[in-house]
Amino acid sequence: MGKAVVILSFLLIIASCTRVADVNPMAYKITPQDKKVTKIPEVCKPAYNTAIPLVAVIDFANNTTFDFAKVVQAQGSSRYKHEAAVGGVVGPGGFVIGGVAQGERQANIEAVSREVNSKLGESVAEILIAEISNIGNLKIYTRRDLQKVLQEHKLQMSGLIDPSTAIQIGKLSGVRYIITGSVNNVNLKWVEVGESVKRDLSQRLGLLGTALAFAASTQKGWNISVDLIIKIIDAQTGEIILAKQVSGREVIGKTPTLFYDAIIGGIKRASKEALEDIRPEISKLFTLRGYIIQLRTSPDGKSRIALINVGSSQGVKPGQEFYVIEFQEVEDPLTGNKKCDIVKLPIKLVVSSQVQRDKAWTIVKAENSTDIKLVKLGQLVERKPLEGQGFIKKLF
Repeated sequence: MGKAVVILSFLLIIASCTRVADVNPMAYKITPQDKKVTKIPEVCKPAYNTAIPLVAVIDFANNTTFDFAKVVQAQGSSRYKHEAAVGGVVGPGGFVIGGVAQGERQANIEAVSREVNSKLGESVAEILIAEISNIGNLKIYTRRDLQKVLQEHKLQMSGLIDPSTAIQIGKLSGVRYIITGSVNNVNLKWVEVGESVKRDLSQRLGLLGTALAFAASTQKGWNISVDLIIKIIDAQTGEIILAKQVSGREVIGKTPTLFYDAIIGGIKRASKEALEDIRPEISKLFTLRGYIIQLRTSPDGKSRIALINVGSSQGVKPGQEFYVIEFQEVEDPLTGNKKCDIVKLPIKLVVSSQVQRDKAWTIVKAENSTDIKLVKLGQLVERKPLEGQGFIKKLF
C-alpha cells in the first residue's frame, strides 16, 4: 500500500507540472497597446497563405508472417470451474502457441477451425489516419474516394508505391501528398521481471526508482513489439520527403495460452503506440498557422493574452505552444530585389483551456517581460512541432 501511495504521489507531481492554465479574458482589458496592428510588407503577403494540403493514406505493406492463418480453437464445457478449455493456435508457418489447459476432467470438447485475415496493412493505415486527423491542418482524402479513383484506372491500393505511381495517383485524385509504409519485424517474447531488480531500483533511485519498479512490474508477461516504416511522398514530384522507422510495444497477457487473435490485436495496439512518434515530423511538415485577432492586458500591465484564429477544428489543444512571427522587407543593395525576411520573436503563446472550434485564447510568455509588448494584432502564429510518445507512455 505504501508503494502505491508513493507512486500515485509521483504521478500527481508530474500531472501538476503539466497542468493547463485557465484564463478569464474578461479579467483583462484592451489597452491602446493591444490595438496596434502589424504592417505586412507586400512581398511578405504570400507567406500568409494557409492552404491546407490534401493528403491520402494508402494501405501499408505487410512484411510480417502475420497475415492469413488457420486458427484451431476448442469449444465445450467442463464440470469443474478451474478447468480451462483446450486451445491452441496454428500460427504463421504452422507453429503453435499455447497448448492444452490442465484439469481433472474435460468433457464435451469440440475443435473448431477457422481462417483469420489479420488485415494489418489496412488496419495500420486506418490508425495513421486517426493519428494525423488529431494533428489537424490536413485535409485527408477518404479511403473510399481514393479507392474509387484507383479502381477506375485499374490501380490497386498497396504500400508498394514507387515515385511514378505516386505521381500518377496524384494526378488522378488531386492529392498533394501520399503517406504509406510497411509493417516489419514483429517480435513476441516473454518478459520476466525479478523482485531483486525492482527492489534495487527502489533502493538506488528513491522515489523515481519506486515509480520505475512499478512500471517494470506492469511489463511482466507476453510482450509484442513492432517496427513500422513511414513514408511521405510528394505526389507532384515523386520525391520521398520523409522516411522514418518507429517502434511500439504492448503487453498482451500473462497466460500460458496465447491465441492468434490476441497476437494480432497486440500488434495493432503496438502500431498505434508507434505511430504517435510520427507527430513531430507531421506537424513540422504540415505546419499549422494562424494569426492574432485580439490582444488583452492584465490590469497591472504585467501579463497579456492573445486570441488566435485557429481552434479545435484545426487540431489546437490546451497546452500546445505557438511561435509569433514578424515579417520584414529586405532589399538587396546590389540588385535592388526585395525579399521577405521571416523572424521568430523571442515569445511563445501557450494555449489555455479556453479553446473554441475556430479560435483559442493563449497566454503570452517571454523570458524578458518587456518582450510581451512586441506582440501585435495580425501577426502570424505558427504551432510548435508536436511531441511523440512521452516518457511515462513508453514505460507503460
